[in-house]
Amino acid sequence: MKQTAPGHPLTAATLVTDPLDRLLIVHPTSGGSWHLPGGIVEQGESPLEAARREAREELGLSLDIREQDLFAVEWLQATRPGRRDRLAFLFAGPILAAEAPDIVLQPSEVDAWRWATREESRSILHPAVAARIMGPLQVPSSATYREIRNQK
Repeated sequence: MKQTAPGHPLTAATLVTDPLDRLLIVHPTSGGSWHLPGGIVEQGESPLEAARREAREELGLSLDIREQDLFAVEWLQATRPGRRDRLAFLFAGPILAAEAPDIVLQPSEVDAWRWATREESRSILHPAVAARIMGPLQVPSSATYREIRNQK
């Protein structure tokens, strides 16, 4: 029987916006809520490398994301029995032209993308993800640490 290593799983995501301050969000092929481009940090990979890789895989984009683009680090409490708490790294990505980003979806991971206003994002993203977009979306070198606990 495979044992799970102690510690927290890591995820990395990127806030990509357009000149109108709309957020690029993606819809997973598996269904469920819309989310930010990103995913699990793989073994031997840094959160920054994972954010870049996930943008390439999900959207076909090579984003210029740097260490100083770290936007937030969040601790997220497990939502169900059998799940583990995790750490989420969020990077401020580039501002892309709204009319023609060269997006090519990876059908095995995402089936749609769209630009969403902050208000739209709050209503269609998972509540924990929506909480990430409360402040300014492009603030380099001002990372914050947050903890997301389940409301009981």
